[in-house]
This record gives sequence, structure tokens and C-alpha cells, in this order.
Amino acid sequence: MPETTRPPLRWVFESGERRRQALQYWIVHTLVGPLNMGIHYGLRMLPIDACSAVGAALGAFAQLRLPVKDARAREVWRRMRPDADQATVDAAMKRLWRNVGRTMAEFSVLDRLWDAGRIEIAGMENVEAARKSGRQLVGLGLHVGNWETIGVALLRLGFPGGSIYVPPDNRFDQMIAARARRRIAPEGAVLARQNAAAEAYILLTKKKQNIVLYADELSRGRVWGPSFGRGLRTNGNIGNAVRLARLTKALILPVYSERLEGAHFRVTVLPTIDPIDTGNRDADLMTNIAAIDALIDPIIRSHLDQWFFALDFEFD
Repeated sequence: MPETTRPPLRWVFESGERRRQALQYWIVHTLVGPLNMGIHYGLRMLPIDACSAVGAALGAFAQLRLPVKDARAREVWRRMRPDADQATVDAAMKRLWRNVGRTMAEFSVLDRLWDAGRIEIAGMENVEAARKSGRQLVGLGLHVGNWETIGVALLRLGFPGGSIYVPPDNRFDQMIAARARRRIAPEGAVLARQNAAAEAYILLTKKKQNIVLYADELSRGRVWGPSFGRGLRTNGNIGNAVRLARLTKALILPVYSERLEGAHFRVTVLPTIDPIDTGNRDADLMTNIAAIDALIDPIIRSHLDQWFFALDFEFD
């Protein structure tokens, strides 16, 4: 919860939603937040592999603690791998939860991964083509592998900018995230709030930098992208990326990360997309959204055991 919406302490003694908000802010966050900060900075003192290994262990614990999320991910796997037996599903869930735990822990050492040679790049020809275009880029990432390595890779490849991100509810966690991102991109983070589109526009046009959005966003408790046959929608991040690219004359750069082994990653850069513009705004928007949805669908299907939002995805 941002500081500007801090609930009055007196709400603790009221009832209903006000009491819930106040207890969350003043009691739960105040107890959990400093603990998380201590863990974050403690992990930051460890070697990269040790930090990641601690995360894997925490991920295994989270699997036991969050059975509802585990059940959702199992349903995703069964729907998309209908021939998989129980042992195969169990092994996939083990990999998924450990990947999630590793990713969260690696946030502490994110700024060290590139210099340590932990991130390799696939698609350098696409990087060079994007650079030669001379146009700003709207990166379109996926929550696969350690998705935070996408921003690191793009910055180190010579594409300055930042990403639009949803800040954690806990103000202490928000401080951790803000400081970690400043170590990577001092000026590039854009909060996902009401004026985020305007901030992204300024970043692209006035500051001549680039922005990264994530196509598989979680909004209002639901994972909206990719569609996986549920029907396309225009008000998600895929549509936002298309609109922003057309408005700023930028190119869309699809990019995703995958975990290779331990704390080693491959960031794959795909060819840029120049959204079609025939003059029929609504039809063009749907055509562009459909093309991007079709592009990311098989990527996520082939990396289900590293897809973070398998834990939240629902088909209905």
C-alpha cells in the first residue's frame, strides 16, 4: 500500500474493511516487512549460487504452504500436457516451485549476474537489427525463468530504460524492490499506476529510452495473457504495448528469459514487431494482439515448469 494511502491508526479499532486495512498496514506489514528486509540483505551477502540455492529451498517450503496455487499449476500442466502421468506432473511442480523460490532470492544479487557471466544471449542478430533501426523499443517480456534478467540484459546490451512494474503491497517490500531496481536502472522504473502510460510515453519520446512491459500480466486477481483459447482482450498489456508502440513510433521487442541450471540464464531476443497500421484502428489493434498472442503462446507452453503465473492461471 503506497504511503499516500496509509490508513489512520484509529481504523484498527473500527470494523470491516477499514479494520482489515489498518491491521494489514500497521501490524502485519510492520512485523513481516523488516523480516523480509533482513532476509534480502542477508542473501545479498552470499555468493550467487548459495543465494539461489537458499531460494530453491524456500520455494520447496512455499509449495507445501500454498496448496491452492499448487493445485492451479497442476491443472494448467494437466490441461496442456494431457498425456503426462502423475510422476511427471509432480516433477514439474517441483521444478516450478524451486524456480519461483530461486527467482525471488536472486533479486538480492540481480545486479551481479551479468558481470558474473550468468546471463547468455540468444538472438544477437535481432539485437543488432533493433539497434540499427534507430527506433525506441517497447520490450514485451514474459514471467518465465528469472524474468528480472530481461531488464538487466537489455541495459547491458545498450538499450537504456526501465520497466513498468506493480509495487508490492507491503511498503517495506516496496523499498526493497525500489532499491534493487535502482542498482540496475537508476531512472527507469515506472510504477503501474494511473499515469503509467504517460510516464512510459515520456520515457520513450522525451528521454529517448526504452520500456519493458510483460505480456502475461496478473490484473484484478486473474492472469489475462496469453489467451490460451479464452478469447482476446484489448485492455491488457499486449494491447497496451501495441498502443504505446504505435503512438511513439517504437518497435515491439519480444524477449524472454529461461533458467538453464542453477543461477544461469538464457535471455532470448526475438525479431522486432512493427505493428500494422492500415488506418482501421480497432481492426488493426485486434490483428496485432492476435499476432503477439500467437507468438507467446508456444513459448509459455514449452516452459510451463518455469512460468510463474501457472500458480495463478485459471481457464474459466
